[in-house]
Amino acid sequence: MSQKATVKEDSTSVQVGGNLTVGLSFENCERIFNLLLLENMPKLEAIAQEKAVENVHELVRLTYQKLDDRVEKIELKKISEPDVQSTFNTAVQGVAKKGEKIDIDLLANLLQSRLESENDDYIDNCIELAVEIIPKLTNELLSVIPIIHFIQSMSISDQNQLNQALISLDKLYLSKCSEISFNKLKTIASTGAGELITINDSYAVAKLKNRYSMVYANVDGKFQGAIKVLITYEKLKLYKLTLTTSGEVIAIKMLEKIFGEISLKNFLIN
Repeated sequence: MSQKATVKEDSTSVQVGGNLTVGLSFENCERIFNLLLLENMPKLEAIAQEKAVENVHELVRLTYQKLDDRVEKIELKKISEPDVQSTFNTAVQGVAKKGEKIDIDLLANLLQSRLESENDDYIDNCIELAVEIIPKLTNELLSVIPIIHFIQSMSISDQNQLNQALISLDKLYLSKCSEISFNKLKTIASTGAGELITINDSYAVAKLKNRYSMVYANVDGKFQGAIKVLITYEKLKLYKLTLTTSGEVIAIKMLEKIFGEISLKNFLIN
């Protein structure tokens, strides 16, 4: 199968040859990304191109690895579609331009998710927007997103499992957020990952304590790690930001480091 696709303005299309219904070799995956990189090189004249090439090669490696790991859930022929190539193009531009300041592994996770066979248009659109958002956020600001999603939207009934999850959340993400300010929350909202809300501080804290009453009610010190996370969440006033669906997509993919594979379809479509 060979298809020449046309894509939206400012994006690059590449011709994909071979039978994609059989499989995607690392070489073919690398060729697609490198073609996109070469098309974008004129836009990168003021950038260290050596680092740009290094980042794209790392994106290739990670994306191929993730596709190979979940090959039974992937619809490889999608890679010939114009909107998919546009999303891959956005990812290539992001890693090429941002140097050390971008989470390449997270982008690779999203590219893998974009090719999953169970997706509908809604999920695909959310993933595409998430790919556009990630290059706009530092690792510090990205780390806020899974914290907000877990504390506001997810629940674990077992106290010990909840405690361990919150401790893992602290280790992976909250530990990077000590300097988060309201202006930084505004920056996250400006990218489309979240929305600022007006909420009374006392009400927000009471709501949090009610939601996590079983943690706060523990008096023997068993859940000090979890309480520390919730107190820091209060102190940083992270309750002033809620996530958009695209922000939730980013959060879910980041939370896979704690919980393993999470289906976007199961979490986003109720």
